[in-house]
Amino acid sequence: MSAADADSKDAVLDVQEHAFGYRSSEERRRFDKEAMDPSRVVVSRDGADVVGAAEWLPSTMSLPGGVVEPVAAVTGVAVRPTHRRQGRLRAMMRHQLDDLRSRGLHSAVLIATESRIYQRFGYGPATLASRYSVDKRGLSVERGDWPGRVSLVSAEEARRTFPAVLEAAQPARAGEVGRLPFEWEHALGRSDKKENSRYFVSCDMDGAVTGYAIYQIAEGPTGRWQERSIRLDELCTLTGEAYRALWSYLISIDLIGQLTTGHRPVDEPIRWALSDYRAMTTTRSAEFTYVRLLEAEAALARRRYERAGAVRLEVRDSFCPWNEGTYEIEADGTGGASVSRVRAEGQLALDTSVLASLYLGALRASSLAAAGILQERSPGALEAADTLFAVGRPPYCTTSF
Repeated sequence: MSAADADSKDAVLDVQEHAFGYRSSEERRRFDKEAMDPSRVVVSRDGADVVGAAEWLPSTMSLPGGVVEPVAAVTGVAVRPTHRRQGRLRAMMRHQLDDLRSRGLHSAVLIATESRIYQRFGYGPATLASRYSVDKRGLSVERGDWPGRVSLVSAEEARRTFPAVLEAAQPARAGEVGRLPFEWEHALGRSDKKENSRYFVSCDMDGAVTGYAIYQIAEGPTGRWQERSIRLDELCTLTGEAYRALWSYLISIDLIGQLTTGHRPVDEPIRWALSDYRAMTTTRSAEFTYVRLLEAEAALARRRYERAGAVRLEVRDSFCPWNEGTYEIEADGTGGASVSRVRAEGQLALDTSVLASLYLGALRASSLAAAGILQERSPGALEAADTLFAVGRPPYCTTSF
């Protein structure tokens, strides 16, 4: 395993395309090549040939309590189909995690193509997401009066104003991963001609943009308007008024019968503002981002804890053994907590990947214990952990990377 170099960029992109089964346009490939930093890419070689790659991007992730921390956003992890089952992924993960730890990062985050790939390296599902379908014929949003304005804007205007909205919204919900400037080009569709069918709509109050939506319109097989659908790619708002106003706009677009969404929060509240609750159905729910704690003690100390409580966690971590040990967390109820390693038996015993699922509040210790994934050694420890790691809103990640 080794870091890539400038001459390896095309080979890295070839590996990613072969592994994930797609072909980029010349424009998008040129854009991705220019954006790639070889020092953040580990490659696996067969002789002189690059046959595996794993990249990471310097980003940020929101933790419970509004803390926004540096994080490694891992992306483009791929092995050529001809070189699978040779231990290359494991070797790349070993190299990458050691490198990230040496850089002083406390955690890494990724989006997995399959659910069970990364637990063996200490990653655990940390945010959940759902997809929705809305039969919008005759539907409306009961949003009340709102003095702001909803406007269709150009890609250039979206590029200028949307990033500030996403950045301002990030601390409000745990799990949000920041988007780098070059990733905005992908989100807005500029880097691929096939993606230029996107529409951009903003919501502003007194001249300040308080929300935005990015969507596309798809034709049905016969071209009849009832078969046309809106695909909502992204929606981000800073106020409840902006949230309802943008959904009202999307629902009210004429000559379109259906609205579908990409990944959205599992607690999407707009259903309860619809004139017919049952017009909105959940078509898919699953885990979305996975988190890896590189330095468990430091990571646990950085997040905030809304309620007072204490628990001792006995953590197993065979892939990063420096994390193994018992951690005592004592929260004072004002957000702060002391976290320390102790020489005592843990009240809960769990793998580091399970700790990652508790970390942002996505999953409850009691639910995982019922599934046999962690063990309670002291009565009341599950309830204490549920209280300690609880968050007000389910963690969620708007961005893909």
